[in-house]
Amino acid sequence: MKKYPLQSNSSSLTSVALGLVLVLGVALATANLLSTYKGIHQQKQATIWNIIQLDREIGDTLFDAQQYISGHQNPEVLRERYEALRIRFPATISGIKKDEIFQQVRGLSDSIHTASNHVKSAENMMISSSTIDTTSLNQWARQLNEMKKQINEQVLDNIASTDSEYSDRAFNTILKTASFLLILLFAFILYLVNLLIELRKERNHNLYTLAHDTLTGLHSRNYVMTTLQSRCDKKKPFAVVMFDLNKFKVINDTFGHHVGDQLLIHLAETFKQTLSKFGTIGRMGGDEFLWITESDNPQIIQQQYTLFLNKLKGPCVINQKRLYIYVSAGGVIAADHEYHTTKLLEHSDEAMYQAKTLKIKDIFWENTTSPAEVNH
Repeated sequence: MKKYPLQSNSSSLTSVALGLVLVLGVALATANLLSTYKGIHQQKQATIWNIIQLDREIGDTLFDAQQYISGHQNPEVLRERYEALRIRFPATISGIKKDEIFQQVRGLSDSIHTASNHVKSAENMMISSSTIDTTSLNQWARQLNEMKKQINEQVLDNIASTDSEYSDRAFNTILKTASFLLILLFAFILYLVNLLIELRKERNHNLYTLAHDTLTGLHSRNYVMTTLQSRCDKKKPFAVVMFDLNKFKVINDTFGHHVGDQLLIHLAETFKQTLSKFGTIGRMGGDEFLWITESDNPQIIQQQYTLFLNKLKGPCVINQKRLYIYVSAGGVIAADHEYHTTKLLEHSDEAMYQAKTLKIKDIFWENTTSPAEVNH
Protein backbone atom coordinates (compact mmCIF):
# COMPACT_ATOMS: atom_id res chain seq x y z
CA MET A 1 0.00 0.00 0.00
CA LYS A 2 1.42 3.31 -1.04
CA LYS A 3 2.20 5.67 1.84
CA TYR A 4 1.77 9.43 1.90
CA PRO A 5 3.58 10.86 4.95
CA LEU A 6 1.79 13.89 6.37
CA GLN A 7 3.08 16.62 8.56
CA SER A 8 2.36 16.24 12.27
CA ASN A 9 0.43 18.93 14.13
CA SER A 10 3.65 20.30 15.64
CA SER A 11 5.42 20.50 12.28
CA SER A 12 2.33 22.12 10.74
CA LEU A 13 2.34 24.76 13.48
CA THR A 14 6.06 25.26 12.90
CA SER A 15 5.42 25.70 9.18
CA VAL A 16 2.67 28.27 9.85
CA ALA A 17 4.90 30.10 12.32
CA LEU A 18 7.75 30.13 9.79
CA GLY A 19 5.41 31.54 7.16
CA LEU A 20 4.28 34.32 9.51
CA VAL A 21 7.89 35.12 10.42
CA LEU A 22 8.86 35.32 6.73
CA VAL A 23 5.88 37.55 5.93
CA LEU A 24 6.75 39.81 8.85
CA GLY A 25 10.41 39.78 7.78
CA VAL A 26 9.52 40.75 4.21
CA ALA A 27 7.24 43.53 5.48
CA LEU A 28 9.92 44.91 7.83
CA ALA A 29 12.65 44.62 5.17
CA THR A 30 10.43 46.43 2.68
CA ALA A 31 9.72 49.18 5.21
CA ASN A 32 13.45 49.40 5.98
CA LEU A 33 14.30 49.68 2.28
CA LEU A 34 11.75 52.46 1.77
CA SER A 35 12.96 54.21 4.92
CA THR A 36 16.60 53.94 3.79
CA TYR A 37 15.81 55.31 0.33
CA LYS A 38 13.71 58.13 1.78
CA GLY A 39 16.38 58.96 4.36
CA ILE A 40 19.18 59.09 1.77
CA HIS A 41 17.05 61.24 -0.52
CA GLN A 42 16.11 63.66 2.27
CA GLN A 43 19.72 63.89 3.51
CA LYS A 44 20.91 64.57 -0.02
CA GLN A 45 18.34 67.33 -0.55
CA ALA A 46 19.19 68.88 2.84
CA THR A 47 22.93 68.83 2.05
CA ILE A 48 22.36 70.41 -1.37
CA TRP A 49 20.18 73.09 0.23
CA ASN A 50 22.84 73.85 2.88
CA ILE A 51 25.60 74.17 0.30
CA ILE A 52 23.45 76.34 -1.98
CA GLN A 53 22.68 78.63 0.96
CA LEU A 54 26.39 78.79 1.78
CA ASP A 55 27.22 79.53 -1.83
CA ARG A 56 24.65 82.33 -1.82
CA GLU A 57 26.06 83.84 1.39
CA ILE A 58 29.59 83.71 -0.05
CA GLY A 59 28.36 85.32 -3.27
CA ASP A 60 26.60 88.11 -1.37
CA THR A 61 29.70 88.72 0.79
CA LEU A 62 31.94 88.90 -2.29
CA PHE A 63 29.53 91.33 -3.91
CA ASP A 64 29.49 93.62 -0.86
CA ALA A 65 33.29 93.39 -0.61
CA GLN A 66 33.68 94.54 -4.22
CA GLN A 67 31.21 97.34 -3.59
CA TYR A 68 33.20 98.42 -0.58
CA ILE A 69 36.48 98.30 -2.53
CA SER A 70 34.82 100.46 -5.23
CA GLY A 71 33.67 102.89 -2.59
CA HIS A 72 30.00 102.18 -3.06
CA GLN A 73 29.33 100.33 0.15
CA ASN A 74 29.20 101.25 3.84
CA PRO A 75 31.70 99.22 6.00
CA GLU A 76 28.97 98.43 8.50
CA VAL A 77 26.93 96.71 5.80
CA LEU A 78 30.01 94.65 4.80
CA ARG A 79 30.64 93.72 8.44
CA GLU A 80 27.02 92.53 8.83
CA ARG A 81 27.33 90.49 5.65
CA TYR A 82 30.61 89.00 6.86
CA GLU A 83 29.06 88.14 10.25
CA ALA A 84 26.17 86.35 8.51
CA LEU A 85 28.68 84.36 6.41
CA ARG A 86 30.75 83.47 9.47
CA ILE A 87 27.63 82.12 11.19
CA ARG A 88 26.53 80.26 8.05
CA PHE A 89 29.63 78.00 7.96
CA PRO A 90 29.04 76.24 11.34
CA ALA A 91 25.38 75.77 10.41
CA THR A 92 26.38 74.26 7.05
CA ILE A 93 29.01 71.98 8.56
CA SER A 94 26.55 70.84 11.23
CA GLY A 95 23.95 70.12 8.55
CA ILE A 96 26.23 68.04 6.30
CA LYS A 97 27.39 65.97 9.28
CA LYS A 98 23.88 64.52 9.36
CA ASP A 99 24.40 63.20 5.82
CA GLU A 100 25.88 59.72 6.40
CA ILE A 101 26.73 59.24 2.72
CA PHE A 102 28.48 62.62 2.63
CA GLN A 103 30.65 61.62 5.58
CA GLN A 104 31.69 58.39 3.83
CA VAL A 105 33.23 60.25 0.88
CA ARG A 106 36.78 61.12 1.89
CA GLY A 107 37.85 64.73 1.30
CA LEU A 108 34.42 65.90 0.19
CA SER A 109 34.09 68.41 3.02
CA ASP A 110 37.73 69.62 2.89
CA SER A 111 36.99 72.60 0.66
CA ILE A 112 34.17 73.70 3.01
CA HIS A 113 36.44 73.53 6.08
CA THR A 114 39.17 75.37 4.18
CA ALA A 115 36.76 78.13 3.23
CA SER A 116 35.48 78.27 6.81
CA ASN A 117 39.00 78.75 8.15
CA HIS A 118 39.63 81.37 5.49
CA VAL A 119 36.53 83.30 6.57
CA LYS A 120 37.58 83.09 10.24
CA SER A 121 41.03 84.47 9.35
CA ALA A 122 39.43 87.76 8.28
CA GLU A 123 37.83 88.35 11.66
CA ASN A 124 40.48 90.89 12.79
CA MET A 125 40.28 92.71 9.50
CA MET A 126 36.50 92.84 9.40
CA ILE A 127 35.54 93.22 13.07
CA SER A 128 38.47 94.31 15.26
CA SER A 129 39.88 97.05 12.99
CA SER A 130 38.18 100.38 12.90
CA THR A 131 38.72 100.47 9.13
CA ILE A 132 38.86 97.70 6.53
CA ASP A 133 42.03 97.64 4.42
CA THR A 134 40.88 97.41 0.78
CA THR A 135 44.11 95.73 -0.41
CA SER A 136 43.84 92.94 2.16
CA LEU A 137 40.13 92.72 1.52
CA ASN A 138 40.68 92.39 -2.21
CA GLN A 139 43.22 89.59 -1.76
CA TRP A 140 40.96 87.85 0.75
CA ALA A 141 37.96 88.14 -1.58
CA ARG A 142 39.87 86.67 -4.56
CA GLN A 143 40.90 83.66 -2.46
CA LEU A 144 37.35 83.22 -1.16
CA ASN A 145 36.03 83.32 -4.71
CA GLU A 146 38.37 80.47 -5.71
CA MET A 147 37.23 78.49 -2.72
CA LYS A 148 33.63 79.14 -3.74
CA LYS A 149 34.38 77.61 -7.14
CA GLN A 150 36.01 74.58 -5.48
CA ILE A 151 32.96 74.04 -3.29
CA ASN A 152 30.71 74.10 -6.35
CA GLU A 153 32.97 71.82 -8.40
CA GLN A 154 34.11 69.37 -5.75
CA VAL A 155 31.11 69.24 -3.45
CA LEU A 156 27.89 70.38 -5.08
CA ASP A 157 28.58 68.73 -8.43
CA ASN A 158 29.62 65.50 -6.70
CA ILE A 159 26.39 65.31 -4.73
CA ALA A 160 24.10 66.33 -7.57
CA SER A 161 25.78 64.12 -10.21
CA THR A 162 24.52 60.59 -10.88
CA ASP A 163 28.05 59.49 -11.80
CA SER A 164 30.04 60.25 -8.68
CA GLU A 165 31.38 58.59 -5.56
CA TYR A 166 28.54 60.06 -3.52
CA SER A 167 25.95 58.52 -5.87
CA ASP A 168 27.81 55.19 -5.92
CA ARG A 169 27.87 54.99 -2.12
CA ALA A 170 24.20 55.94 -1.91
CA PHE A 171 23.35 53.25 -4.46
CA ASN A 172 25.43 50.62 -2.62
CA THR A 173 23.71 51.46 0.66
CA ILE A 174 20.29 51.02 -0.94
CA LEU A 175 21.46 47.84 -2.70
CA LYS A 176 22.73 46.35 0.57
CA THR A 177 19.37 47.02 2.19
CA ALA A 178 17.55 45.64 -0.86
CA SER A 179 19.73 42.49 -0.80
CA PHE A 180 18.35 41.52 2.58
CA LEU A 181 14.83 42.00 1.24
CA LEU A 182 15.65 39.86 -1.82
CA ILE A 183 17.02 37.09 0.42
CA LEU A 184 13.82 37.14 2.47
CA LEU A 185 11.70 37.16 -0.70
CA PHE A 186 13.65 34.19 -2.06
CA ALA A 187 13.19 32.36 1.26
CA PHE A 188 9.47 33.19 1.16
CA ILE A 189 9.19 31.86 -2.41
CA LEU A 190 10.92 28.64 -1.33
CA TYR A 191 8.51 28.45 1.59
CA LEU A 192 5.52 28.85 -0.76
CA VAL A 193 6.91 26.20 -3.14
CA ASN A 194 7.40 23.82 -0.22
CA LEU A 195 3.91 24.65 1.06
CA LEU A 196 2.41 23.88 -2.36
CA ILE A 197 4.32 20.58 -2.45
CA GLU A 198 3.02 19.66 1.00
CA LEU A 199 -0.54 20.65 0.02
CA ARG A 200 -0.22 18.55 -3.13
CA LYS A 201 1.00 15.59 -1.02
CA GLU A 202 -1.92 16.06 1.35
CA ARG A 203 -4.34 16.26 -1.58
CA ASN A 204 -2.89 13.09 -3.09
CA HIS A 205 -3.13 11.42 0.30
CA ASN A 206 -6.78 12.40 0.64
CA LEU A 207 -7.56 11.21 -2.89
CA TYR A 208 -5.71 7.97 -2.22
CA THR A 209 -7.57 7.47 1.06
CA LEU A 210 -10.90 8.00 -0.69
CA ALA A 211 -9.97 5.56 -3.43
CA HIS A 212 -8.43 2.83 -1.25
CA ASP A 213 -9.37 0.68 1.69
CA THR A 214 -7.17 1.54 4.67
CA LEU A 215 -6.73 -2.06 5.84
CA THR A 216 -6.13 -3.97 2.62
CA GLY A 217 -4.92 -1.31 0.20
CA LEU A 218 -7.51 -2.45 -2.36
CA HIS A 219 -9.86 0.06 -3.95
CA SER A 220 -12.46 1.45 -1.56
CA ARG A 221 -16.21 0.92 -1.83
CA ASN A 222 -16.61 4.52 -2.97
CA TYR A 223 -14.08 4.05 -5.78
CA VAL A 224 -15.60 0.72 -6.88
CA MET A 225 -19.12 2.20 -6.98
CA THR A 226 -17.90 5.19 -8.99
CA THR A 227 -16.11 2.89 -11.42
CA LEU A 228 -19.12 0.61 -11.71
CA GLN A 229 -21.42 3.54 -12.47
CA SER A 230 -18.94 4.85 -15.07
CA ARG A 231 -18.77 1.43 -16.77
CA CYS A 232 -22.55 1.19 -16.78
CA ASP A 233 -22.87 4.66 -18.30
CA LYS A 234 -20.47 3.71 -21.11
CA LYS A 235 -22.34 0.40 -21.67
CA LYS A 236 -19.20 -1.45 -22.68
CA PRO A 237 -19.16 -5.25 -22.11
CA PHE A 238 -18.11 -6.33 -18.61
CA ALA A 239 -19.16 -8.56 -15.75
CA VAL A 240 -19.43 -8.18 -11.99
CA VAL A 241 -18.18 -10.83 -9.56
CA MET A 242 -18.96 -10.65 -5.83
CA PHE A 243 -16.72 -12.47 -3.32
CA ASP A 244 -17.27 -13.49 0.28
CA LEU A 245 -14.76 -15.10 2.63
CA ASN A 246 -16.11 -18.39 3.98
CA LYS A 247 -16.29 -18.93 7.75
CA PHE A 248 -14.67 -15.55 8.41
CA LYS A 249 -16.76 -14.98 11.54
CA VAL A 250 -15.53 -18.27 12.97
CA ILE A 251 -11.91 -17.20 12.39
CA ASN A 252 -12.52 -13.87 14.15
CA ASP A 253 -14.28 -15.53 17.07
CA THR A 254 -11.67 -18.27 17.40
CA PHE A 255 -8.38 -16.45 16.82
CA GLY A 256 -9.31 -12.77 17.28
CA HIS A 257 -9.95 -9.87 14.96
CA HIS A 258 -6.24 -9.14 14.53
CA VAL A 259 -5.84 -12.56 12.88
CA GLY A 260 -8.92 -11.89 10.76
CA ASP A 261 -7.39 -8.58 9.62
CA GLN A 262 -4.15 -10.34 8.64
CA LEU A 263 -6.19 -12.87 6.69
CA LEU A 264 -7.97 -10.11 4.79
CA ILE A 265 -4.62 -8.45 4.01
CA HIS A 266 -3.27 -11.78 2.69
CA LEU A 267 -6.38 -12.25 0.55
CA ALA A 268 -6.06 -8.70 -0.77
CA GLU A 269 -2.44 -9.27 -1.77
CA THR A 270 -3.54 -12.35 -3.70
CA PHE A 271 -6.20 -10.27 -5.44
CA LYS A 272 -3.59 -7.68 -6.39
CA GLN A 273 -1.25 -10.31 -7.85
CA THR A 274 -3.96 -11.94 -9.96
CA LEU A 275 -7.43 -10.49 -10.54
CA SER A 276 -6.33 -6.83 -10.42
CA LYS A 277 -4.59 -7.45 -13.74
CA PHE A 278 -7.92 -8.18 -15.39
CA GLY A 279 -10.13 -5.43 -13.98
CA THR A 280 -10.95 -3.39 -10.91
CA ILE A 281 -11.29 -5.08 -7.54
CA GLY A 282 -12.14 -3.50 -4.22
CA ARG A 283 -13.35 -4.16 -0.71
CA MET A 284 -17.05 -3.46 -0.24
CA GLY A 285 -16.92 -3.93 3.52
CA GLY A 286 -16.17 -6.66 6.05
CA ASP A 287 -15.15 -9.77 4.10
CA GLU A 288 -16.98 -8.86 0.87
CA PHE A 289 -15.11 -7.87 -2.31
CA LEU A 290 -16.24 -6.86 -5.80
CA TRP A 291 -14.44 -7.49 -9.09
CA ILE A 292 -15.39 -5.47 -12.19
CA THR A 293 -13.95 -7.50 -15.07
CA GLU A 294 -12.66 -6.29 -18.42
CA SER A 295 -14.40 -9.16 -20.21
CA ASP A 296 -18.01 -10.38 -20.22
CA ASN A 297 -17.10 -13.89 -21.33
CA PRO A 298 -17.67 -16.33 -18.41
CA GLN A 299 -15.12 -18.84 -19.75
CA ILE A 300 -12.36 -16.21 -19.94
CA ILE A 301 -13.29 -14.83 -16.52
CA GLN A 302 -13.24 -18.34 -15.02
CA GLN A 303 -9.74 -18.91 -16.44
CA GLN A 304 -8.58 -15.68 -14.81
CA TYR A 305 -10.30 -16.71 -11.57
CA THR A 306 -8.50 -20.06 -11.65
CA LEU A 307 -5.16 -18.18 -11.49
CA PHE A 308 -6.42 -16.60 -8.28
CA LEU A 309 -7.52 -19.97 -6.83
CA ASN A 310 -4.16 -21.55 -7.63
CA LYS A 311 -2.37 -18.67 -5.89
CA LEU A 312 -4.66 -19.10 -2.88
CA LYS A 313 -4.07 -22.86 -2.42
CA GLY A 314 -1.21 -22.53 0.03
CA PRO A 315 -1.82 -21.89 3.74
CA CYS A 316 -1.61 -18.43 5.27
CA VAL A 317 0.64 -18.51 8.34
CA ILE A 318 -0.39 -16.00 11.02
CA ASN A 319 1.11 -16.10 14.52
CA GLN A 320 2.45 -19.61 13.72
CA LYS A 321 -1.07 -20.77 12.77
CA ARG A 322 -1.64 -22.33 9.33
CA LEU A 323 -4.94 -21.05 8.00
CA TYR A 324 -6.54 -21.82 4.64
CA ILE A 325 -8.66 -19.27 2.83
CA TYR A 326 -11.84 -20.28 0.99
CA VAL A 327 -14.07 -17.84 -0.88
CA SER A 328 -17.45 -17.99 -2.56
CA ALA A 329 -17.93 -16.05 -5.80
CA GLY A 330 -21.03 -15.10 -7.75
CA GLY A 331 -21.04 -13.40 -11.13
CA VAL A 332 -23.46 -11.56 -13.46
CA ILE A 333 -23.09 -10.15 -16.97
CA ALA A 334 -23.73 -6.39 -17.08
CA ALA A 335 -25.62 -6.48 -20.37
CA ASP A 336 -28.10 -9.03 -18.94
CA HIS A 337 -29.33 -6.34 -16.55
CA GLU A 338 -29.17 -3.40 -18.96
CA TYR A 339 -26.12 -1.98 -17.17
CA HIS A 340 -28.18 -1.10 -14.11
CA THR A 341 -25.87 -0.62 -11.13
CA THR A 342 -28.28 -1.62 -8.36
CA LYS A 343 -29.46 -4.74 -10.19
CA LEU A 344 -25.90 -5.83 -10.86
CA LEU A 345 -25.02 -5.56 -7.16
CA GLU A 346 -28.19 -7.34 -6.03
CA HIS A 347 -27.91 -10.24 -8.49
CA SER A 348 -24.18 -10.74 -8.04
CA ASP A 349 -24.77 -10.87 -4.29
CA GLU A 350 -27.50 -13.47 -4.80
CA ALA A 351 -25.22 -15.51 -7.08
CA MET A 352 -22.46 -15.35 -4.48
CA TYR A 353 -24.77 -16.72 -1.78
CA GLN A 354 -25.82 -19.46 -4.19
CA ALA A 355 -22.14 -20.41 -4.52
CA LYS A 356 -21.80 -20.39 -0.72
CA THR A 357 -24.90 -22.58 -0.35
CA LEU A 358 -23.74 -25.04 -3.01
CA LYS A 359 -20.19 -24.94 -1.58
CA ILE A 360 -18.56 -24.59 -4.98
CA LYS A 361 -15.13 -23.10 -5.45
CA ASP A 362 -15.63 -21.67 -8.96
CA ILE A 363 -17.67 -18.60 -9.89
CA PHE A 364 -21.39 -19.27 -9.76
CA TRP A 365 -23.05 -17.45 -12.63
CA GLU A 366 -26.60 -16.22 -12.41
CA ASN A 367 -29.26 -18.40 -14.08
CA THR A 368 -27.05 -21.52 -13.93
CA THR A 369 -27.38 -24.56 -11.71
CA SER A 370 -23.65 -25.25 -11.51
CA PRO A 371 -20.39 -23.84 -12.79
CA ALA A 372 -20.15 -26.76 -15.17
CA GLU A 373 -22.71 -25.10 -17.40
CA VAL A 374 -20.30 -22.30 -18.29
CA ASN A 375 -17.34 -24.60 -18.83
CA HIS A 376 -18.76 -26.54 -21.78
